[in-house]
Amino acid sequence: MLTISTHLSGAVSFIHSRICSACTNEVSEMTKREHENGCPLSAVDRRLEDVHRHWHEAERGYFDPETFRVSIQTAIQTLRTVTFIVQSNKRLFPDFEPWYESWQERLRADPLMRWMVDARNKIEKQGDLETHSFVRAEIMASYYEEGPRMEVPAELFQSATQLIKALPTEAVRKHVFKDGILRIQRRWVDNSLPDYELLDAVGIAYGKVAELVADAHRQLCLEPPPTRIGDIDRTDGDESRGGRLPCMIGHGDARSHDVWLATGKSMEFESQAVEFNRAEAEQATAKYGINPKEMFPSTEPDPETTLRELFAVARQMFCVDRHHDTIVFLLNGARPIKIMNLVFQEHGEKYLVMRMLANEVIKVGADGVIIVSEIWSAPYDSSNPYRRAVDAPDRKEFLSAILVTKAGVPVQLLALITRDSEHVTLEETYELRDQAQIAFAPIYKVWGRAIPDAWIKATSMGALDASSGDDVATSA
Repeated sequence: MLTISTHLSGAVSFIHSRICSACTNEVSEMTKREHENGCPLSAVDRRLEDVHRHWHEAERGYFDPETFRVSIQTAIQTLRTVTFIVQSNKRLFPDFEPWYESWQERLRADPLMRWMVDARNKIEKQGDLETHSFVRAEIMASYYEEGPRMEVPAELFQSATQLIKALPTEAVRKHVFKDGILRIQRRWVDNSLPDYELLDAVGIAYGKVAELVADAHRQLCLEPPPTRIGDIDRTDGDESRGGRLPCMIGHGDARSHDVWLATGKSMEFESQAVEFNRAEAEQATAKYGINPKEMFPSTEPDPETTLRELFAVARQMFCVDRHHDTIVFLLNGARPIKIMNLVFQEHGEKYLVMRMLANEVIKVGADGVIIVSEIWSAPYDSSNPYRRAVDAPDRKEFLSAILVTKAGVPVQLLALITRDSEHVTLEETYELRDQAQIAFAPIYKVWGRAIPDAWIKATSMGALDASSGDDVATSA
């Protein structure tokens, strides 16, 4: 079982305590109820919330064709009425016509939004959408979106044989069977919108209308309704999500079935909620001799400063524990806004986890990611291109921290680990810049960043997937 945990051990609880205290300024003082009571656009806000509710009804009824049909079509119809209610309140706006016309032009230029209008008209005037259920079968044995993939009617899917036959070489086949994952996912698709899964389509459309609604509030000098996750205001992530709510991102994981090709066994994923334990944090502070209040400067540093501070802490923790877990820090600017503890059972799980991590990046609006972990490195062997560094006889072990950001080049800090029967030591820290950090390709994709050509070349040479702990060998 793979654990994606935000329930952190005492070893990092004190870091979490510092991040939690830094995030308290995110909590909005205005609840949704207070906003609704004082907002002249409250009818618009309620109708948008109705769409959200119908969307989740469709999600819960995904495997019941009738429930899904009714719920998804109701969500489409309700979404269209949001703009009608905005228009009915045009008297509130000082310059409604030019403002709304600019939004109409923007939405008309979007093929998905034109489809939404046509779909609503068809539902109301002609009948149901022509939907069909598909199963998508995909093999993942890479951090890139390059694996063989096929879609078949749900009732016809039988096995992965056709996918395996599509693999190009015997070496690749061996790699796939050792580390590959078969993901089987149920999808509802409308005949007139074949490139979108329907929940995704409605979620994206919801986001675009939500952006219009937020702008309508700003035109009246009002604050839009806050986007909240528990007690935390995540409105800052709206732009990266395209106006969607966090629950509308990564929802396909819940209806996916993942199979480890080497064994044929199903894979299970577990995500645990944060449970901060102050007593453990205080014990950890004493154990490692680190004051969490001194970890992050009061003035806003740059992300590389945060990287160096976290790596300094990681070194101290490693010297006490003689090991270091794989810890992920999601950043907003230089400030950590979420931390996650990853525990892997098999190498191939990392291909899925990095895709899931990319979803988290979008959900919270992160523009930087730091992964602290132990990694293996070894010289590249052209006669064994898919050999991982952990399997090489001349491998070396490092403590590593990698920073990738939405705009800058990757930065990695490394310290060689030396072990004998009684002692574990760390050598001096050194830095690498703009290296191929292949494991972060899914995060680059959701940021809209092109994968650098150097990364593609490095993949063909067996370069290091450094963040994942024990990946293919590097020629460095």
